[in-house]
Amino acid sequence: MRDDFTAKTKEILAKRVGFICSNPDCNMLTIGPNSDSNKNTSIGVAAHITAASEDGPRYNSKLSKEERKDISNGIWLCHSCSVLIDRDVKLHTAEKLRDWKASAERMASKRLNKQLQKGAMFSNKEDLEKIEQNGYYEKELNDQKVRYFLDGQFLHIEHELKDDIIAYYVMDEVGNIVENKFPYPLEEYELTIDSSLIIKSIKEKLADGITKETVFMKWGNIATIIWNSKNQLAHFNVKKGCTINHLEKKISIKPPEFK
Repeated sequence: MRDDFTAKTKEILAKRVGFICSNPDCNMLTIGPNSDSNKNTSIGVAAHITAASEDGPRYNSKLSKEERKDISNGIWLCHSCSVLIDRDVKLHTAEKLRDWKASAERMASKRLNKQLQKGAMFSNKEDLEKIEQNGYYEKELNDQKVRYFLDGQFLHIEHELKDDIIAYYVMDEVGNIVENKFPYPLEEYELTIDSSLIIKSIKEKLADGITKETVFMKWGNIATIIWNSKNQLAHFNVKKGCTINHLEKKISIKPPEFK
């Protein structure tokens, strides 16, 4: 019998790293929107560091049943990396996975405001200093309204581009969007990457006709894109940001501006 994690333990593991895969070479965002507006799509896994059952990878017979399903024995990974660690146990030791976990949680706790300081919505230090827990704020930005609310490690942002065209984001402490409600379904958006940036692209088939594409770019940028079975955009994560034009339904990654 497997000593599986509880639903609450899985939720906490995911939130402690902002729903980001703990593999430092991946950093994939593991949650996003579903075509059903009442659901989300998750490709995250609460993986056991030492196996949940006797015949599993890295099994430790010295652990009790409770220790085996304790949060200390778990690590949050994307689906691909959860398979990877169990296919190559010699490389992915329990010690290495604990290092991944500690590093991912450390990065999550250190970078709460780093991305916000770069954002146009918070153009100066005074804006950041006004953000308090459970406080609601509104400001004008280029004749558009921006409303925001800080709840723990997550910043909620409502961006009113035009009447009845409103984008809503929930950002983690790293600056990744962990939940969102775009004005239009994500599959209607076109994602483009400037061809001069691309070094290589790796595609991987997942379950149910889903494709994961990892695009390595110049200047240290990486995009991880999930395409549905109809080759429409289902989810995306960009390490160093992108431009989203909701009115034109376009997401673009362009070369950086050199000063």
